[in-house]
Amino acid sequence: MKTLKKFCQENGIDFDRAFDLVLGEGGGILPQKIGMQGYFAEITDKSLICTNEVLNVKREILFASFQTAEFGIGNGLLWLQCTVERRPFVFCSARKNWKSPAAKLLLKKIGEHVKIQGMKEYDGYTGSKFLFYMFK
Repeated sequence: MKTLKKFCQENGIDFDRAFDLVLGEGGGILPQKIGMQGYFAEITDKSLICTNEVLNVKREILFASFQTAEFGIGNGLLWLQCTVERRPFVFCSARKNWKSPAAKLLLKKIGEHVKIQGMKEYDGYTGSKFLFYMFK
C-alpha cells in the first residue's frame, strides 16, 4: 500500500500540501466502493485534487464550491462534514494528519469560502489533552 509520502515523491507534490483522507460519503463528488474509501489529496490555492490510483480517479474539488463545513466526532475519529454543490462530502483522517501543516492549509482554504463550524471538536481532537477530551 502506497504512503502519502511516496505519493508526493512520485508526483512532485510538496508534503505540506498533501492530505490523506478517508471518504465516508462522497455524494457523487468522489466515487467510493462499499464503505469508506481512501484518497490522497493535493491542496492548491483554489482546489483540493483528490486521487485514488486503485479506482483510477483524479478529481478536482474547488474550494469555492463548498457551501457548509462542520467538524464532528464519530467512532473515535474527527470528521469534516461538508456540503459541496448541494451534495454531502464527508471525510476523516488520522489524528496526526489533522495536526499537520497540510490540514491547517486545507482548513484555511475552505474557511476562505465558508465558516467552519465545530472548531471546538477540531481543537479538542488535535490538542495536547486529547485523551481527556475523548473520554470526558
